[in-house]
Amino acid sequence: MAIYAHVSKKHDALPPLVLVHGLGSAGSIWKMLHEGLEDSFTIYALDLPGHGVAALDSGEELDPQSLARNIVEYLESEHGITTFHVAGNSLGGWITLEMAALFPDRVLSVTALAPAGLWDGGPTSKFPPTIDARILAKISQFFMPLAYRIPALKAVGYKKITHLWRELSYETCRDSVVAMAQASGFTPMWSALRHKNFSSKIPNLVRVSVIFGEHDLTLPNPAAQLRNKTPEHTRWIIVENCPHVIMWNYPKLTSDFIKETALGY
Repeated sequence: MAIYAHVSKKHDALPPLVLVHGLGSAGSIWKMLHEGLEDSFTIYALDLPGHGVAALDSGEELDPQSLARNIVEYLESEHGITTFHVAGNSLGGWITLEMAALFPDRVLSVTALAPAGLWDGGPTSKFPPTIDARILAKISQFFMPLAYRIPALKAVGYKKITHLWRELSYETCRDSVVAMAQASGFTPMWSALRHKNFSSKIPNLVRVSVIFGEHDLTLPNPAAQLRNKTPEHTRWIIVENCPHVIMWNYPKLTSDFIKETALGY
């Protein structure tokens, strides 16, 4: 399976932190967190298959459990990592929960930021709700400076994801547009998660935090935020005035949540 890790480290003694992006995104979504995390961790920001620089191989399994299993195997075979902390957003949050369930002896902690999968049944639509954003991204990637200055275009691209879309920086929009436009794994990965939910069991030895924004428009409460889908020992946090992608608007707070879960402060 094609997975790629962008590695950032200050020295070898820092514990590994694996960051898993969501559908139609890439490892670049985490770069605003590096300043707050790089003194505490060696950062492995992943590109999932068909996202970022990672290729999409034909015939590979793209459901969250298969992705979780292959990430762990990739980390050991390519980077020699056998124990690590993980954090993920949206689909990436779901994948990190599956990683902890499959490999509780390797995953030390999970910080799931607005994780998908915490619903009954599973999505049935053939296309993801952000399909219009992908279409717009494929067009607007070629004139980003202009598109960013046109509120109507910015609204189409981000209004379904965040009520704070007007506040998004040019760099955030540029990176997310390029990631979405080039994500060949977007539709195949959506197809692989349809009719599924997170139902795996995570032992108490793995520290788990689940963090949602109170204004999550992508995975709204209560339908997509069922607490009984997560372990009883999960620390749940609801962030005021926060959208689906918390690190876009609150990077320091996001870094603090990850450090609190992983390191206990």
